[in-house]
Amino acid sequence: MTEEENRSEDNLLLLCIEHASEIDETPEHFPVDMLRQWKQAQLTEYLEVHRSWPLNDTEVAEVSAASFDPRRLGMASIGAATVVAVARLVGLLVATARQQRRFPREAAREWQQLRIRTNRSMFSYDANGERVTVEPSAIETRPYREALETALGESVSTLEPLLANVSAELHAVAAADQRLEPWCNWVQDRAENVLNAAGRWPGPQPLDDDEVWPEAIEELQRASQALSAAWRGDDAPAPPEPQPSASTPPETEQQRAIREHRELLETAGPWARVKHRPYNAELYERLTDSMNLVINIPEVPSLLQVGLNLTARFASKVARNADDETYHSLITQAAAKQPLSCSVFLLRQLRITAKDSEKDDLANKAMDEMERLLRAESWQSLNSWTENSIHVRALLSMTAEISSSAAVRETVAAAIESETELLPEIILAMASWSEQLDHTTWETTGIKFQLNELPDWFPMEIASAAIRRHLPDLEPADEFASERHQDDFRRLASQLLWIAAGNDNEW
Repeated sequence: MTEEENRSEDNLLLLCIEHASEIDETPEHFPVDMLRQWKQAQLTEYLEVHRSWPLNDTEVAEVSAASFDPRRLGMASIGAATVVAVARLVGLLVATARQQRRFPREAAREWQQLRIRTNRSMFSYDANGERVTVEPSAIETRPYREALETALGESVSTLEPLLANVSAELHAVAAADQRLEPWCNWVQDRAENVLNAAGRWPGPQPLDDDEVWPEAIEELQRASQALSAAWRGDDAPAPPEPQPSASTPPETEQQRAIREHRELLETAGPWARVKHRPYNAELYERLTDSMNLVINIPEVPSLLQVGLNLTARFASKVARNADDETYHSLITQAAAKQPLSCSVFLLRQLRITAKDSEKDDLANKAMDEMERLLRAESWQSLNSWTENSIHVRALLSMTAEISSSAAVRETVAAAIESETELLPEIILAMASWSEQLDHTTWETTGIKFQLNELPDWFPMEIASAAIRRHLPDLEPADEFASERHQDDFRRLASQLLWIAAGNDNEW
């Protein structure tokens, strides 16, 4: 047939899409004579009922153009190709992810075997006689942790190019058929979840995998199947509603104060890095006033950059180029500052900065004021211990340097024996602070304090006797056994009795 003959009304048989496709695909089941009979039956029916579709010539032309528009046919072909490509690439991503998962699983299994061997070779019991799990040392654990992290990293590296290909095809699907965009976004989100899950492991305790990774795989497959169904026109699950972004919780007063203090220290940073910047009286005052805000921040590694000592150091650097009269006045003001730790820490930094600037008279003045304050403190007041709690050990150690350990020991012993209410604060002030770290991410998970090695000026025997009088039922306990005490005083006091008995409480 010519094209005109093919498109002529004599060659037209009106059928639904499903049966028209069936005839084209299996022409052997529908001989020409059968089709001509169907056409004649349609015409006969029309003549009998005297009805037809009321289409004029213009409308017929529009129907014909829509049916045979090359652009629409091309877009349909592109859409079909890209949807099939997405299904194929998702399948490849899933299969590869499953293959890659065995490597971190094997690394985790080796780590688990190390823990099993360690527990078989070492037997430890708690205070109640119950056996406790023994963890391998950090040195033993490190290669296993590194092997697991390497396997996870390699899995992510392998899957990243596959995810990029999936994303590219999804963009093509959405461009070819905009109605499919919600399903494309669904597949994209679930594919990214698979990549994120491939890069994580539940953690060392337990070392078994959790359900996050298999659930991510299952959700990706479900989203891909829904996209294909939507393209075919089948009943397809509706894409989930986009989750609203998690709103940031409102900033607390404490968080705001710390944030503003960090910003203040950043402002003062240039004075600490160079020596030529002029004295800024307003900035110095803001820094010294903020010392009372940060006085109770423990000086652990993650907080050193906002602590009391750094704040005092930055203040002294801002004052570096003040004239001698002004600098002398700043020393006098620092000596009058309360509480003692703010005054002493600021005087010490002013001395260091003056010494660095070769202003020996001013450095000596700051040192004299610092020594005067330390010698004058009797430590008989409850406020002396509570207001300076975090820095008491540092203050008393400085006092021991300018006087003697024996003199400080007598001072602390007198405080213990003079006031019963001072004992808990004295014990708390002797605690050392440390950070608890997640040994997979090395992020800080908490801050704790406990007693370990005590300074030589601490009156151990007198403190132990006072504890036994105050808490006659308390038993000595190491770091772990003392955790059964909810009260910080009882917990630390039991540790002190443990150390006094000649035990080591180092962690």
